[in-house]
Amino acid sequence: MKQVLINSSIFFDQAVILDNGKLMDYFHEEKDNKSVIGNIYKGRVMNILPGMQAAFVDIGLEKNAYLFLDDLLSDKFLREKNIKKREVDNINKVLKKGDELLVQIVRDPMGEKNIAVTTDISLSGKYIAFIPKSIEVNISKKIKVPDERKRLEQLGYEIMNEGNGMILRTFSKNCSKEEIEKEYNMLSSVFMHMEQEYRYSYAPKLLYQNNALIEKLFFDYIDSTVNEIYVEDKNTADKVVNLIKAYNSDELKDIKVIESNDSFEIFNVEMQLNMLFERKVELDNGGSIFIDVTEALTVIDVNSGKYVGIDNIEDTALAINIYALDEIGRQVKLRNISGIIIIDFIDMKNKDNINLLINKAKSVFKDDKAKTNIIGMTKLNLMEITRKKDKENFFNLVTEECKHCRGGGRTGSKLYLFLKIEGIVRKVLKNTSSEAVVLKIGYMLYNRIHENCMDIVDKIEKRYNIKIYFIKDKKILTDEIVIEKMGKLDYINSIFKQK
Repeated sequence: MKQVLINSSIFFDQAVILDNGKLMDYFHEEKDNKSVIGNIYKGRVMNILPGMQAAFVDIGLEKNAYLFLDDLLSDKFLREKNIKKREVDNINKVLKKGDELLVQIVRDPMGEKNIAVTTDISLSGKYIAFIPKSIEVNISKKIKVPDERKRLEQLGYEIMNEGNGMILRTFSKNCSKEEIEKEYNMLSSVFMHMEQEYRYSYAPKLLYQNNALIEKLFFDYIDSTVNEIYVEDKNTADKVVNLIKAYNSDELKDIKVIESNDSFEIFNVEMQLNMLFERKVELDNGGSIFIDVTEALTVIDVNSGKYVGIDNIEDTALAINIYALDEIGRQVKLRNISGIIIIDFIDMKNKDNINLLINKAKSVFKDDKAKTNIIGMTKLNLMEITRKKDKENFFNLVTEECKHCRGGGRTGSKLYLFLKIEGIVRKVLKNTSSEAVVLKIGYMLYNRIHENCMDIVDKIEKRYNIKIYFIKDKKILTDEIVIEKMGKLDYINSIFKQK
């Protein structure tokens, strides 16, 4: 059974996908720092960097966006300028300071890296991606059956009008012409309105804001394999129900939408999410993997651990490596690990076994929403993988450099501490009638909270109508937070007065 759980806190909107209770996908969005990927702007070129073959574009955000030459030379841009890509060997030939462009964000800001944009505009729905100024109808590679691909291609060309093409997504499989045409016309209308606004507005200007977390979840993940969707309140339930009704699809009609404010507790999600903070991940067969994130790449080390194996070393190595790959695929998606990934498997000598491992990796990542390439094995028997990086990975989001070891290690970020404290408060209020709680923490964490985090602690207190106290314990050397006492406010205050 597959469930989708949607949860909202003061700081985060979160959603998880469970398969028979096991965490398979995790999505999160900070309320004060929402992702801007997919947003479309009228931008103005502020500076050209010929040496980098790129430009800075003002789109109205805090920092200018980065536009690479390859992202500039989209089919749409080339067609509008009536030029051929092979004729452009320098960005100065096709772009100058002050030019105005229609651009779409393809990468959130990450660390020191700016937002990245493209002129290759698209509007995503559930069945199609609408491609303005295109004459192409393309089919998702995940639709394999030749007859179905041919049917969808024919439908696409019948539906296409006004020189706007489409990509038929995986969800369009077995859909009727009416279902696809309805979405095409809706997205076409959105683009026409956006195009009109582009003509009569000044740059920089936001023209289209991409879908919020629930819509993204619905468009990309909700299908006939989902049995239940758990939400926290009636407003969210109505939103999900209306999305399902809008598509009026037989594949979605049996999905149950259930209101529950403790679904994360019921399905033990918090404990499974805590695993994402751990460097070591235990495998069910006794083996383990170690995940180390660096600035340049992520290294994953496979260990046999307690796994004793089969008859010989080669077969044992193959078995543990194959088993570990499934968990590696899950962890990469859950943690949103991207960029360069190096996997150090247990050594194997047999070339057939090595090829089997490479094919297994391709199978594991074939349904990944992020573009992933299995490069192969190096001479040192390390597997190389690249995964498209469009936003910060989960590890960097919830940790920060430890100031006490000068970057040699990491500790829980401010956001992580907020989530942890809020989670404790929610559990206390669910199981008791307490008006105050005393949390015991280490000296370093105590100082961090009192110097940098009391404004957010105040938000939690007001949201949940509870008073939070912190006390220091020199025996705690980590970010651990322990409930020392809880109860009525007068009782907790009396304890502190005694001290």
